[in-house]
Amino acid sequence: MIAYDNQILKLKKNTDYKVVWDKGVKKVSNNMILLYLVNKKDYSRIGISSVRNYGTAVERNKIIRRIKSILYLYNFIPGKDIVLVAKKKSKSIKYENLKDEIKDLLTKSHLIHQ
Repeated sequence: MIAYDNQILKLKKNTDYKVVWDKGVKKVSNNMILLYLVNKKDYSRIGISSVRNYGTAVERNKIIRRIKSILYLYNFIPGKDIVLVAKKKSKSIKYENLKDEIKDLLTKSHLIHQ
Protein backbone atom coordinates (compact mmCIF):
# COMPACT_ATOMS: atom_id res chain seq x y z
CA MET A 1 0.00 0.00 0.00
CA ILE A 2 1.63 3.22 -1.12
CA ALA A 3 -0.16 6.54 -0.87
CA TYR A 4 1.94 9.40 -2.10
CA ASP A 5 -0.35 12.13 -0.77
CA ASN A 6 0.26 11.48 2.89
CA GLN A 7 3.49 9.47 2.67
CA ILE A 8 2.28 6.01 3.72
CA LEU A 9 4.33 2.95 2.89
CA LYS A 10 3.66 -0.71 3.53
CA LEU A 11 5.44 -2.78 6.17
CA LYS A 12 6.97 -5.60 4.14
CA LYS A 13 9.36 -7.59 6.28
CA ASN A 14 8.30 -10.10 8.88
CA THR A 15 10.93 -8.65 11.22
CA ASP A 16 9.26 -5.22 11.00
CA TYR A 17 5.94 -6.77 12.04
CA LYS A 18 7.64 -8.58 14.93
CA VAL A 19 9.29 -5.40 16.23
CA VAL A 20 5.96 -3.57 16.25
CA TRP A 21 4.24 -6.56 17.88
CA ASP A 22 6.91 -6.91 20.60
CA LYS A 23 7.66 -3.26 21.40
CA GLY A 24 4.62 -1.34 20.17
CA VAL A 25 1.65 0.15 21.97
CA LYS A 26 -1.42 -2.06 21.72
CA LYS A 27 -5.04 -0.89 21.44
CA VAL A 28 -7.85 -3.43 21.24
CA SER A 29 -11.45 -3.05 20.09
CA ASN A 30 -14.20 -5.56 19.44
CA ASN A 31 -13.05 -6.51 15.95
CA MET A 32 -9.54 -5.07 15.56
CA ILE A 33 -6.14 -4.94 17.23
CA LEU A 34 -4.00 -1.86 16.59
CA LEU A 35 -0.28 -1.80 17.33
CA TYR A 36 1.97 1.17 16.69
CA LEU A 37 5.55 2.21 17.29
CA VAL A 38 7.63 5.31 16.53
CA ASN A 39 9.96 4.61 13.59
CA LYS A 40 12.03 7.87 13.57
CA LYS A 41 11.44 8.35 9.84
CA ASP A 42 9.62 11.09 7.97
CA TYR A 43 6.92 8.71 6.77
CA SER A 44 4.55 6.14 8.25
CA ARG A 45 4.45 2.45 7.37
CA ILE A 46 1.32 0.34 7.70
CA GLY A 47 0.84 -3.42 7.80
CA ILE A 48 -2.45 -5.30 7.77
CA SER A 49 -2.94 -8.84 8.99
CA SER A 50 -5.56 -11.20 10.35
CA VAL A 51 -5.52 -13.83 13.06
CA ARG A 52 -4.45 -17.30 11.96
CA ASN A 53 -7.82 -18.97 12.40
CA TYR A 54 -9.71 -16.25 10.50
CA GLY A 55 -10.96 -18.52 7.74
CA THR A 56 -10.19 -19.22 4.12
CA ALA A 57 -7.80 -17.16 2.01
CA VAL A 58 -10.78 -15.54 0.29
CA GLU A 59 -12.17 -14.33 3.63
CA ARG A 60 -8.77 -13.06 4.82
CA ASN A 61 -8.17 -11.19 1.57
CA LYS A 62 -11.63 -9.64 1.71
CA ILE A 63 -11.12 -8.14 5.16
CA ILE A 64 -7.64 -6.92 4.21
CA ARG A 65 -9.07 -5.17 1.12
CA ARG A 66 -11.77 -3.56 3.25
CA ILE A 67 -9.22 -2.29 5.78
CA LYS A 68 -6.97 -0.92 3.01
CA SER A 69 -9.85 1.01 1.49
CA ILE A 70 -10.64 2.53 4.88
CA LEU A 71 -7.03 3.50 5.61
CA TYR A 72 -6.74 5.47 2.37
CA LEU A 73 -9.35 7.90 3.74
CA TYR A 74 -7.05 9.28 6.45
CA ASN A 75 -3.93 11.40 6.64
CA PHE A 76 -1.49 9.71 8.98
CA ILE A 77 0.98 11.48 11.20
CA PRO A 78 4.48 10.65 9.89
CA GLY A 79 7.02 8.64 11.86
CA LYS A 80 4.95 5.64 12.93
CA ASP A 81 4.91 1.93 12.16
CA ILE A 82 1.32 0.73 12.40
CA VAL A 83 -0.07 -2.81 12.31
CA LEU A 84 -3.80 -3.55 12.13
CA VAL A 85 -4.91 -7.10 12.89
CA ALA A 86 -8.44 -8.26 12.09
CA LYS A 87 -9.99 -10.51 14.73
CA LYS A 88 -12.10 -13.49 13.76
CA LYS A 89 -15.29 -11.63 14.79
CA SER A 90 -14.73 -9.02 12.08
CA LYS A 91 -16.00 -11.43 9.39
CA SER A 92 -19.60 -10.48 10.02
CA ILE A 93 -19.20 -6.75 10.67
CA LYS A 94 -20.64 -4.26 8.20
CA TYR A 95 -18.31 -1.93 6.31
CA GLU A 96 -19.60 1.25 7.99
CA ASN A 97 -19.18 -0.24 11.47
CA LEU A 98 -15.66 -1.39 10.61
CA LYS A 99 -14.87 2.09 9.29
CA ASP A 100 -16.09 3.72 12.52
CA GLU A 101 -14.16 1.26 14.66
CA ILE A 102 -10.89 1.82 12.80
CA LYS A 103 -11.36 5.60 12.93
CA ASP A 104 -11.93 5.43 16.70
CA LEU A 105 -8.77 3.35 17.20
CA LEU A 106 -6.66 5.69 15.06
CA THR A 107 -8.07 8.82 16.70
CA LYS A 108 -7.60 7.56 20.26
CA SER A 109 -4.02 6.60 19.40
CA HIS A 110 -3.31 10.03 17.84
CA LEU A 111 -2.15 8.48 14.57
CA ILE A 112 -4.24 10.57 12.14
CA HIS A 113 -4.74 14.26 11.48
CA GLN A 114 -8.25 15.44 12.23
